Amino acid sequence: MQNKRKATDFFGSLRWRMVGIYLLVTVLVLVAISSLVSGLLEEFLVSQRTQDQLQETARLALEVAPYMSGADVDELFTYIEDRAYSMGGRVLVLDSDAVVQMDSASRENGFLLPYREVREVLREGKDSAYGFHHILRGGDEGVFTQDDQSIWAVYYTVPLTISGHRDGAVLFSASIQDVVDSLNEVTRQITVIFVAVVIIIIIAIFLLSGWITKPIVELTSAIRRMGTQGYVRVDEKGSGEIAELGRAFNRMSERIEDHDRVRDEFVANASHELKTPLATMKLLSENVLYQDNPDPAMMKEFFGDVNHEVDRLTRIVTELLRLVQEDTSDGQLNLEKLDLDKLVGNVCTRLDSLARNKNIKLVTDLSTVTMDGDRMRLEQVAVNLVENAIKYTDEGTVSVRVAREDNYAVLEVKDTGIGIPEESIEHLFERFYRVDKARSRSTGGTGLGLSITEKLVTQHHGKIEVKSKLGEGSCFTVRIPIRQESEGK
Repeated sequence: MQNKRKATDFFGSLRWRMVGIYLLVTVLVLVAISSLVSGLLEEFLVSQRTQDQLQETARLALEVAPYMSGADVDELFTYIEDRAYSMGGRVLVLDSDAVVQMDSASRENGFLLPYREVREVLREGKDSAYGFHHILRGGDEGVFTQDDQSIWAVYYTVPLTISGHRDGAVLFSASIQDVVDSLNEVTRQITVIFVAVVIIIIIAIFLLSGWITKPIVELTSAIRRMGTQGYVRVDEKGSGEIAELGRAFNRMSERIEDHDRVRDEFVANASHELKTPLATMKLLSENVLYQDNPDPAMMKEFFGDVNHEVDRLTRIVTELLRLVQEDTSDGQLNLEKLDLDKLVGNVCTRLDSLARNKNIKLVTDLSTVTMDGDRMRLEQVAVNLVENAIKYTDEGTVSVRVAREDNYAVLEVKDTGIGIPEESIEHLFERFYRVDKARSRSTGGTGLGLSITEKLVTQHHGKIEVKSKLGEGSCFTVRIPIRQESEGK
């Protein structure tokens, strides 16, 4: 229940984090887009308006010049008044000192205009200039007298040229509030759309985040349950990184399960193997201990049996220590150039007496094979295979062959012994596995020799194969690359 609550809390937290991240990215993108659209629209509308009205002001200055040279004040006033009305603004005629000589609204006559655009034309000699002004309707600067609402206006200034001399300027002021209002309306609509899109995205992201994070939450919950409920599996449906993560988790869970199973079996088998000789020694000791006048011959026999069990116990402990040593080692080999045929020949010479004691013929066919290998480990491989062949052969021969096949060194040990049932071949290299347990114990077998042999062969990047038929004998074949990887040296 606690794990489920933790998974739920994690799920909710992860969903909101995803919503927050996606929402932040979306807001930034939408703000950038809206700013870009507003900027482009503003630039288009304002630029178009200002260019058109600036050209109109330039034409107005050309039309006003003849009236100024004729000094016809009444006609000039009538003309600029009509033009101001037709152009939808206000016209002011200035002298070279920026003093208003005539105003179509008759309000600024005789006043000095300190505006930047006027100064740029009259003082700096520019051909035209304009500027934006925030004015008050009905104020002294404005031409509109409807109310006291502030508006945006543009002041256009062009030089007034009379007889080839710049004797003043014409200023035309017009409202651009309609453009500002249009831009504000567009901005308002973009904002409404923006808010609606954000709301839709929040809902969509929240729903999608639940679908996206569900496999992760299930995986997290499975990891938490693994410690308390054993080995769990997660759904592997779908494709992509999440599905691959689920498959990797299931493979890891299976490997851990297999590892724990092998460990438990190893502990159980080791305990059983150690318990058997200990129980035998205890029984033999009690038989001697509880007899008042034990027969010396019987005691000698009992102690001989105890000695046999001690030897067996020693072999088991030795094999266990060797197996643990191989498991805990880093797999590094003490590689050297060696003659596999000579190494196997020495092993066969040492074990020949064991074969003769059982009336078994030990036959060797050793071709010269020079290879890279760990001498001690390869000698252990040869000893285990040849000794096992002799132990499980009652009569006949044990053949040992060393040869080179392509780039592999081959060691083949073949016997005419009892053979191995087909169903047992796949378990041969499992620890403590024995085909005939009674016979193994009588021969001193521990069930660890082949497991160690396979591990030693694997460390040399080799393979070991088994072919056998019950009652006809067995053939163990080891193939090892002649030249080992350099990191093993």
